[in-house]
Amino acid sequence: MPTGDSTVVMPIAYVTIDSLMTQYNYAKDVNDKLMASAETKQANLNAQGRQLEKEMQDFQYKMNNNAFFSQERAEREYQRLAKKQQDFQQLQQKLSGELMEEQAKTMKSLSDTIWSQIRTYNELHGHYQVILTNQGGSIIYSVPMYDITEEVIKYLNDQYDPSKSTAEKEETDKK
Repeated sequence: MPTGDSTVVMPIAYVTIDSLMTQYNYAKDVNDKLMASAETKQANLNAQGRQLEKEMQDFQYKMNNNAFFSQERAEREYQRLAKKQQDFQQLQQKLSGELMEEQAKTMKSLSDTIWSQIRTYNELHGHYQVILTNQGGSIIYSVPMYDITEEVIKYLNDQYDPSKSTAEKEETDKK
């Protein structure tokens, strides 16, 4: 244990992921893209749901007013709507799965980019260890000089070129 006014600097640092995810431009762009994709899929689904609901209401109206010429015709319409409702439910599940897959793939790409960039950042700064934490995470307290979150965010944002395609970015990260 050091005595007097000598200071021991540990080559360990930490980054707060909460701040990183809200201030890193690439993370914000990824989140915006995912939100737009989810909104588009949901809007499409809502439109199809409204159409199905309208068709079901029309069917019910016709049934209540004996508008079908035959019981057979009413049965065929009922079967068509039941199939359409089943298809709609399958579409909901499919879109939900696609969205989860897209989110997982995108978050992995974001995570890989962050790790790669932090490794490059660390080559310039020589920390023995860079710990990732979050608000309320495993680091209860640390001397502020070990918090490199703002420096890392600035570095990441300086490295981020939004004009690069995802494929180019992934290729760069592999190097």
